[in-house]
Amino acid sequence: MSNYEEWITLSPLFKSTYKKLKAEWYKGVDDTFSISQIRMMQHLSRHSPLKSTDLAELLLVTAGAVTLMGDKLYDRGLIDRYRGERDRRVVYLAITELGKQYISSFRANDEQLIKIITDRIPEEDLRELRRIVTLLNESLEGDYHCDGSNVND
Repeated sequence: MSNYEEWITLSPLFKSTYKKLKAEWYKGVDDTFSISQIRMMQHLSRHSPLKSTDLAELLLVTAGAVTLMGDKLYDRGLIDRYRGERDRRVVYLAITELGKQYISSFRANDEQLIKIITDRIPEEDLRELRRIVTLLNESLEGDYHCDGSNVND
């Protein structure tokens, strides 16, 4: 099988694996939260407060997406929002006590999912998977388009 054919078979496998992991993870949590909202609260639980622009960068989403997710979390009392004292245009987000309680339940769910995976996949294979995914991620960070041209040309 050629490299091209291998990649063609891998693409649906990546998608299927992601869907199965997501479905398994959602079995133990409040499914009214999106993965991005949960990741937002996880970041805020570790580094609160954060500027909304910094949070957008961490989550790999737009500032507008952070605003929309933040609105929903704020309405549920899970995060607080306030403007900077020096620059009123800067918006900071911080997790609330209620938000911290939700994060604790998510963490327990994360641990359960990791246990399911580690019970089925040997540690050596997980290390190899991490190495391969890291290599793939790094190879896609270049300045090249699909047509082979360089962005900097």
